[in-house]
Amino acid sequence: MMSRMREQRDFLRVLGGQIVSTLGDGVHRVALLWWARLATGSNLIVVVVALASVLPTLAAAPLAGWMVDRFPRRRLMLVADGVRVVTSGTVAIALWAGWMSTPLVVVVAAVAAVAGAVFDPALMASVSVLVPAERRLQANSMLGVSGALSGIAGPALGGLLIGFSGLSLAFWFDAASFLVSFLMVAASIIPMPERASASDDDGSFAAGWRVVRTNRRVRDLVVVAAGLNLCVAPLTVLIVGLAVDQLDLGGQGFGLLEAAIPAGIVAGFLMAPKVARRPRAALVALLGVGAAVGAAGAVPWAWWAGAAFVLAGMGVGVANTILPTRFQDIVEPSMQGRVFSVVGALGMAGRPIGLLMAAPLLAIAGVRWGLLVVGVALIAVAIAGRQGLDGRGAAGSEPVVGERVAA
Repeated sequence: MMSRMREQRDFLRVLGGQIVSTLGDGVHRVALLWWARLATGSNLIVVVVALASVLPTLAAAPLAGWMVDRFPRRRLMLVADGVRVVTSGTVAIALWAGWMSTPLVVVVAAVAAVAGAVFDPALMASVSVLVPAERRLQANSMLGVSGALSGIAGPALGGLLIGFSGLSLAFWFDAASFLVSFLMVAASIIPMPERASASDDDGSFAAGWRVVRTNRRVRDLVVVAAGLNLCVAPLTVLIVGLAVDQLDLGGQGFGLLEAAIPAGIVAGFLMAPKVARRPRAALVALLGVGAAVGAAGAVPWAWWAGAAFVLAGMGVGVANTILPTRFQDIVEPSMQGRVFSVVGALGMAGRPIGLLMAAPLLAIAGVRWGLLVVGVALIAVAIAGRQGLDGRGAAGSEPVVGERVAA
């Protein structure tokens, strides 16, 4: 995979920065939540800090997407990384000086979340201008693998740093990670695509929503992206119930079961470039996710559940490689910032909703039937978005918009 991408040096620089900064992001998240619990002793404050890292992203998404399509993406990514260097450094200094407080932590988390809301769609929209169409699957696979591995390693590293050196070093590590990303982006050339014709894009905030509403393929893909986040979110709670109530696992066994889906996701991202070009690959992958999740609790065997979750994760990894590639192929490059912001906002909104559904689902259906309900829901999402997943529009839908990139 890497040998084919060596010519895309600017993309590889940005990717390298992303690997480091995502690792730092995991450290930052663990450190903030750990401080909130130890310093205040309040689970409510922990929830408030967690929400401060999510809700601003939803609120900022429309403006962030418009900015990504209006201003140079490289400049926006540099500003976003710079802001996150400052926020993490501020927390590290405040902790060292004894100024740490809940309001400061909430503000820092919110500002960092807004910066992320700008950086993420800018990054995804830049893939179209950094990587030729025939290599976008590999590029998105590499981004997915780096995000998944850093998402696993970041919290683990955060725990180690906190345990051995305290919270301050964790925040300094996070600030340094974003500085690395800043320098890698600064060393890259990211062309700005030409603006679409006035009939396609009036430059407004609402243009991204209009694309979603009028383009059947894009709408199907948004349904899948949002539905996938909504349905997968309850698994965090259901896996705990499965480990304790049905499989009678100890802490070590639960940890292995919890790691099964992330391990499968990494494997799915790695295999995606080889299987994604096959007919209906994304649809088959998501149908497989639903079937595997539904079957995970069918029998009280830990190895069965672990294998099912690994398979489910592989399907998620394959689907999450194909989905952004479909968006990049279908949507005009100059509008991708707004479209990716819509997708990101809806996907992120689905997670807390899915988590809120987990407790009543567990209480009403139990672990085994709860997993089956989630599996059936995932299959329904895949079927509902099948035309977008197949890369084919409905009869009479508009053709794929051509790409124009400024020199």
